[in-house]
Amino acid sequence: MANPVPAPRRVSRITCQVHGRLGDVVKRALTRLGVDSALGENGRTVREMRTSRPFGLPGSIVRLDDAPSEIFRITVPTDAESTVIEALIRAAELDAPGHGSIFSQRLNEYGNFELPEILDGGDRGDRRAGADRGDAGRAREGQRGVEPRDAGRPQTRTLLHDLTLITCILSMPGSGEQVARVALDLGSCVPVVTLGRGTGVRDRLGLLRITIPVEKEIVRLLVPEHDANEIMRLLIEEARLDRPGRGFLYRTPVEAALLDTSLRIGRQEHAASIEQIIAAVDELKRGTSWRRRFAAIERSGGDPTQYLRLGNREIALISGEGRTSRLIEAAIAAGAGGATTSRVRRLNLNETDSGGAPRERSVLSVPGDKAEAIVEAMVEAGAIGEDRADRIQVLDAPAAFAHGR
Repeated sequence: MANPVPAPRRVSRITCQVHGRLGDVVKRALTRLGVDSALGENGRTVREMRTSRPFGLPGSIVRLDDAPSEIFRITVPTDAESTVIEALIRAAELDAPGHGSIFSQRLNEYGNFELPEILDGGDRGDRRAGADRGDAGRAREGQRGVEPRDAGRPQTRTLLHDLTLITCILSMPGSGEQVARVALDLGSCVPVVTLGRGTGVRDRLGLLRITIPVEKEIVRLLVPEHDANEIMRLLIEEARLDRPGRGFLYRTPVEAALLDTSLRIGRQEHAASIEQIIAAVDELKRGTSWRRRFAAIERSGGDPTQYLRLGNREIALISGEGRTSRLIEAAIAAGAGGATTSRVRRLNLNETDSGGAPRERSVLSVPGDKAEAIVEAMVEAGAIGEDRADRIQVLDAPAAFAHGR
């Protein structure tokens, strides 16, 4: 007898990307909020490093610089979304340049689980909160990409509600650097890069498959929604995604976000960097629409969506290590084109052991009209078991691009 598909629950998925030294600060803040577990993943942030030219020559040398990043993902009731975001911003001082970003997405989640009961205010009134802010300050000292505490830092930051998340799955070595450079040149965000392995598409390319690595670079960019389609076009051209086997990208909506403004590292010649000025104007304008980059192109009559597939869905499968392959095979048989799987950790925040239980997180970008059948196929194959960590998350992906699809 086939496993019944459980009714989905509407939740907020909060993703917090912080400098590697701030991971423990975020864990303690989540514990105070009443969150028992989270998914953890290692990654890296990419910024521009500017140094002076030797021998006093004019100008500067620009290169890309990586810094370790720790990524936390939790799902909470939608009405607790703002409470969690505000508590994490306070604890890790995410309003300071270089500390990290945080954003929320609302989605449907399937699984045998209980949502955490969020304690109102989290670290408000907790003596440990002050210590955590001290931890955040100490973690900041001496780290590249992390600005001094009072370096142009605004007193408050308004969450942005007009952003979108672009996810790039890249097959060719060096493509991640190309995509990151485009995002930094545009001044849109600090790229976050993680690793995964591909399944599905590569297996159907015949002899061409031997030229395509199974390892993938996953680059995530938080960009203004009004420019998202044109930014995707630039990324497609730069990474040559219009060629077979080079990868694909898609975007998903963001409910609320606070961006890391430290795009560039190096000697600052003025009282505030251009990124800090942009963040201040975002604050005054309460959004990013004022810095629209591609209005002239759209007025010329070009359709930036003509090369994109519209109405897709993102399906994220979180499962125990070693079980994913069978579940992805069921999804592909039901119409999915393939999946990208990353190794993550289920962090039990009530235990002192910070290593976490190994898990796998597989992401699929599928046509909207096939999403329900794909979810049903994975459930029937045992995607949702007795383990509360097993779950399927589905959200809209309004635009996507992959060669030949």
